[in-house]
Amino acid sequence: MKNVLRSMFGVCSSSAEKGEVHDTIRKVFGNDMVMKDNTDRYTQRNKYISHIRDNLPKIIDNKIASHKSKAGKKHAPIVTETPEFDNRPGRVGPKIVVFDASTGTGRLVLVGDERVSVQGLSSFATIRATACVFAGKWMYEVQLGTKGIMQVGWCTASCVFSMDTGVGDTAHSYAYDGGRVRKWNVATSPYGQAWFPGDVIGSCIDLDKGTMEFYRNGISLGVAFDNVAYGAGLAYFPSVSLAMQEHLYANFGHVPFVFPVDGYAPLQAPPNKECARASLLFKYLDALLDELTHLTELKTPVTAKSSKAKSESSREEEVTLRIHSSESTYSPRPSPHSIVDTQSEEMKKISKKAFLMSLARIVIVELGGSLRLSYVVVSELLPRLRGALGLKSRGTHVDQYATEFYLKSRGENFKNLSAKLLTQPQPRLCTLLDLLWTFLNEAALCDILEHCVVRECLLFDLVSPDMYFTQQTEGVYVLCGLMQHRETRHHLVKYVFFNKITFDNFLNVKCPDDTVLRTVIRKAWWQRPTSVQGETDPRIAEMAEKGTIKQSPFSPTETDKISKLLPANDDSDIEKQYREDCDKITKAVAPLEQIQLEFLLMLLENSDGTNMVPSTRKIFLEKFRRYIMDNCILDMRLFNISRNSPAISWCCHARLLTAMLKLWSENPIGHPHLPPHLPAKTFIDGELDFYNVDRLGGVLPFLVRTLRQDLINVLGEDNPFIQSFEPNYNRAGGIDTGVSDMTAGSPGLATLPQVISSLARFMHQPMPTMPNRITGETALALKGTRSMMPGAGAVDVRSAHLRLVDGLLALYHGAAIKHAEKLCELRDNQLDMADCLHDIEQRIYNVSTEIKRRSNEELTEQEKNRKQLMENILKELERSKAVYEEKLEAGSLQMAWVIGAIWTKQRQAELAKHFAGALHSLRLSSDPDYAAHTQVASREILPGKNSILDGASYASLQLEYTSSSDQSPQSPTSRATTPRAGSRSQLGTPNPVCTQDYAESLFAFVPEYHVDAMLELCNTLRLYMHPTVPVQQLPEWEELVVSCASFLCAEFADQRIVLANTRESLVQTLASFATQPATMRAIERVPVKQQMLMIEELLRPYQSRAWAQSNWVLVRFWHGSGFGFRHRQWPHLAARYGDREPTVNNLGARVDAGLMSQCFGPCPSEIIQGRIRDYLAANPKEAAVFLNSLLSQLNWALSEFITMMQEMDRVYVDAQLESRQIKLCATCFDLYHGLARALEMCICLAPGLLTKPEASDNQNELLLGRTCQILMAVISRVCVRGGGGAGFARLVARGLPDTDRVHYYVALSPVAGCLIRLLDPKLPPDHLDKVTQALVTEPLFRVDGLEFMLGKTKDFSFYNYPDDVTVNEMKALEIVVDRLRVAREVAVRARSPGSSGAQSDLLCTICYARPADTAFVPCGHHSCRACIMQHLLNSKQCFFCKANIDTVTEIEPANN
Repeated sequence: MKNVLRSMFGVCSSSAEKGEVHDTIRKVFGNDMVMKDNTDRYTQRNKYISHIRDNLPKIIDNKIASHKSKAGKKHAPIVTETPEFDNRPGRVGPKIVVFDASTGTGRLVLVGDERVSVQGLSSFATIRATACVFAGKWMYEVQLGTKGIMQVGWCTASCVFSMDTGVGDTAHSYAYDGGRVRKWNVATSPYGQAWFPGDVIGSCIDLDKGTMEFYRNGISLGVAFDNVAYGAGLAYFPSVSLAMQEHLYANFGHVPFVFPVDGYAPLQAPPNKECARASLLFKYLDALLDELTHLTELKTPVTAKSSKAKSESSREEEVTLRIHSSESTYSPRPSPHSIVDTQSEEMKKISKKAFLMSLARIVIVELGGSLRLSYVVVSELLPRLRGALGLKSRGTHVDQYATEFYLKSRGENFKNLSAKLLTQPQPRLCTLLDLLWTFLNEAALCDILEHCVVRECLLFDLVSPDMYFTQQTEGVYVLCGLMQHRETRHHLVKYVFFNKITFDNFLNVKCPDDTVLRTVIRKAWWQRPTSVQGETDPRIAEMAEKGTIKQSPFSPTETDKISKLLPANDDSDIEKQYREDCDKITKAVAPLEQIQLEFLLMLLENSDGTNMVPSTRKIFLEKFRRYIMDNCILDMRLFNISRNSPAISWCCHARLLTAMLKLWSENPIGHPHLPPHLPAKTFIDGELDFYNVDRLGGVLPFLVRTLRQDLINVLGEDNPFIQSFEPNYNRAGGIDTGVSDMTAGSPGLATLPQVISSLARFMHQPMPTMPNRITGETALALKGTRSMMPGAGAVDVRSAHLRLVDGLLALYHGAAIKHAEKLCELRDNQLDMADCLHDIEQRIYNVSTEIKRRSNEELTEQEKNRKQLMENILKELERSKAVYEEKLEAGSLQMAWVIGAIWTKQRQAELAKHFAGALHSLRLSSDPDYAAHTQVASREILPGKNSILDGASYASLQLEYTSSSDQSPQSPTSRATTPRAGSRSQLGTPNPVCTQDYAESLFAFVPEYHVDAMLELCNTLRLYMHPTVPVQQLPEWEELVVSCASFLCAEFADQRIVLANTRESLVQTLASFATQPATMRAIERVPVKQQMLMIEELLRPYQSRAWAQSNWVLVRFWHGSGFGFRHRQWPHLAARYGDREPTVNNLGARVDAGLMSQCFGPCPSEIIQGRIRDYLAANPKEAAVFLNSLLSQLNWALSEFITMMQEMDRVYVDAQLESRQIKLCATCFDLYHGLARALEMCICLAPGLLTKPEASDNQNELLLGRTCQILMAVISRVCVRGGGGAGFARLVARGLPDTDRVHYYVALSPVAGCLIRLLDPKLPPDHLDKVTQALVTEPLFRVDGLEFMLGKTKDFSFYNYPDDVTVNEMKALEIVVDRLRVAREVAVRARSPGSSGAQSDLLCTICYARPADTAFVPCGHHSCRACIMQHLLNSKQCFFCKANIDTVTEIEPANN
């Protein structure tokens, strides 16, 4: 016991100490290093240190030379290695094998310094390696980064490639292409399996037998070629060909193969000697670790968090760290207390721990030379690190304690793994890492760790061979194990996880092969075609019950129109089983997702910062900002593509969101029940720079200058953010042209993307410090300091949470949303194929029934031939059915993975919280009423509930996006109608009131991607994931949708938003809300204020704005209430193709001018129609202007359609028509239909606009005349053969692509609806008389055109569509036609038969249809009143003499 204590305290002089030193040397190095004459108790350990340092290299060399090393068992036999050449037989070329850039054909790029990773940048690029083989058995591996078209194989030097030909396209080149599942050697044939990203493809060539074989993830695909030419003059190079954007990583032998093949050698010889050397050194190091561990166990256990901060070094550790000197003996500094000779002699000895550390230093320094090779790191060091973590590796010792810990953690699904590793780190691994960090050069250790992480990333990227994901789980566990050591964790975050290998690669969850999925999915299932509701839509049924509309006796029942002939298949049991199998996938993926979460939590550790080093979270957040800039922000600005795979970005967002929600729940900002969000002030106080993107109101410097007073009222005049944009005055009284001038005078410079290369930044001289100003207060200086490494200590929790929330929104908008869209497309394709299969089954049923019917009858020869033809048709249908079923089965496997691993309930709930937080932030900053009534517990979220801005304060926001900062802004129309007393109406007017909490105008400072990400999250939840994961299961989902609808109604045309893309996104999402009953009901629940803001914008004049989308939204509120306007599919197409539910892609936020051609069920809104009626009645001037603009656009759309129709009619051959011309024609027809439906709604809701002067600002006559003119023009052009109807009939009959919706029903149903609404018998008699008189006196009025709609001719009749046009509607149309027919006859009889020559002089010279009863003043030229009033809307000059018009006066035509 005394010896133990004396050893612990470094003092031991007994004979036992001498033997103990010898035993230690024998345990560590063996008998070769034992010194028999070393007996001096004072210098024994020092002599051993010198002896081992001098002789260790020689002993190792002797052992390698005389014995077969341990590495010789794992690798090829040891060969004599020359420093420059590899002289193995059958091989020619340099020792180091890489891709030869000089042999590249096409455009490609070599990625990295190793020159083994290549990416194609042209249609087809080819490159080969620097070494070739002519005899023997050789191989190399490639790991795929993508799964597209690539050809991997071998070629000779004589092969010549081009942009069209690659490896395998010439005589002496052979290749395998897993993208097309074929092998290539001039000719091509099927071979192998389809490959996927991450697959390791082994390419083996046997030039003794002339064969070539390929392997996928270690499994042979069979002999590809057995006739490979070999012999004199033929030497084969490894070579690859890649299509555009395809990339791969090759391994010619610079690291061990992932899946080596027995008997095949790598092209680059493995460093066997260095491996054997490293193996011996690691053996010595393992023994030293055992001794150090044993020594530590004798001491009192340390309970502090050793991984988070270095403990204070004891005296013996101090001795150990000073062993770096070249002297073997440590001599302490002289001390005045050390005056006794015996004490000085005693101090010459070193403790046992210092002795062991000195030995470890010698071994590690010697080991450092071998670890410079990546091969040695991967083959020797990495397996030992895995063994220290309890993971089994070939030929290495596994720590039993670590194995138990790993198995226990896996049994618990790795819950709280990060906390366990950080609070109780594994001593053996941490000691090893401590030794490496202490005695190895830092740069060398950085390379070593990078090699380890790269190897783990390559193994992680492999497709899992089962549903256990063992390789992936162990890979992330290795990273977590390494990061329990603080220095290693900081280094990995600083230099590895955001450079060569980004951290998000370890957050991906890759789908296994179909063979693996089939072991889980017992029976394939897919969603069958949904039943069509049509007039049985719930809202329509509700209106029918109220008596608003009358149900048609011809309306479809609950039976599906396309399923009438087929028996119903009840596959509920199969669906239930399928859902259970999807749950199995969810459970199988859960451990991997949990350990990925723990990995992120270790990266977000915030308690390991000291006054000397920053915390891990602080480093991570700074690196994460750069990651977002590179992968999201710059792509949005420049390329609109993500540099990462969308699947990886989706998984990265998912794990980061889970981690952020966990951290937020532990330390919430404000009220704990509120979702993670950004306080309103965050957008204006400069705490976050939002990646320097544009704000909703434009560029940042312009906004700060324009809204400076509002910023001062909220933040105060001395705020650094405001001061950073102020001009900097020098001593001479001028303005410096430095940073401040750049930020304030040029709006674009402060927001330029940081795309300057590192070389340019290095060469650029730093700006001199501005006089009389703190450098850190300028905008660009603040931006520059944020891109540097953070300072020491922990990061503020609030700041960290805000940066994470902001980064997650940017990540979702920039990259993750693309994966959600891709998955939705997969689901939609599945639905489309299910529809096609349903059609095929229906046809098979029809044909089979007909064949059975004919089999029992005696048939004539012609009938027999017909029967034979039907049997052939049946065979083809059966074959098509088999093809679709095969594709649907494969798709159902992929959808099972989507349901079980990607679109999970947990992911849905987390996205809902993310969406709620983003929406909450936007509403706090945009809507003062919402902010005032939001109950919050912290002033950080809502600083007070006082009146934020008065009613007209938004008029002070004068924003017009411009590239010149000197241009004066223009004031947009204020959203408030009447300013309140005391409000500021002009920009810059001082506000005498005290500092405000927030200003409504400052909503313009919100970054654009916050709005876009919020809208995308909404679409993901309600369109992409739903109905696969029903959104109704989310708590408070309805209230969340109503809140989003309120934001859309109020802000989709907000004048504070000047960015065109954002305004486009808002109106598109509002339009998608109007496509489904659930979201339409949400719009109805929006507060009246927001509803009226929406209606006011929708009913703005159509001139000088993008009106197609807003008109479509307006029509959606009417769909279901118009004449024959209750269909989902166009009635004439439903009879041909069937009436089906639209795919989700069509319901997404992609609204264009042709959206009316798509299939949407009716969901009219009586509430919104009532709001429109109220607005038109309360604002006669605005109503008249809107209706006039609507008629103008309707006239334009009809004229454009007729013109293009006539041009197409002149071309008799369909193939000679341009597709663009056909699409434009169809688009104009769609626009016409939408505008005509909007006119029908206006006439129904406000018929007095056309007959009452007070309802239309005295423009009722003009509006009535224009309305009648357009309606009669449509009837004349479509129905009357002489008026253009013949051309329309020919266009319908031609059946051109994209013109299938051009039909009589679509063209005439809104006209019929307008006529019925105009002549509704419930209207006053004087109204009916005025409208009737206007219609029958219209020159284009044709009774035969009206009768055309009733089927008086054989071309068309509404009676042919009983499922879509109700009986009451047909009766009303008959009454209108009869009334107009009678009125026309009366007008004809009352017309005098005077001579045409006498009366022609009295007609208007513009239209020649009405009497010239109105004259211009003062010029006196005359015309009819209708033409003059229409002309005055656009011009104030005379038709004829161009004189300015003062007024008009009525005249008597007879006196003229």
